[in-house]
Amino acid sequence: MSDLQKQAVQMISGLSDDNIRFLIEIIQRLMPQQSYAASVRPMNENAKMRAFMRLEDARTEIKKYLPEDFDPERELEEARAERYGNIN
Repeated sequence: MSDLQKQAVQMISGLSDDNIRFLIEIIQRLMPQQSYAASVRPMNENAKMRAFMRLEDARTEIKKYLPEDFDPERELEEARAERYGNIN
């Protein structure tokens, strides 16, 4: 095992189970999409996790329809300015 792997194992051993689950999900998202879907879906027995995964899938799907330069913060500021104008 390399020094980097040992360091990663030490860091992971200090995490709570919830944080380890979260870390596993992040690692699986870095994997190719097909293996991610196959490995994550059966793991999620919890109804809250299934709901979260549906939200993530919807977010990914919605991103397909947004322009590349979409900036949600800018959109929010423009909408606020349009609706409320200058309140000073």
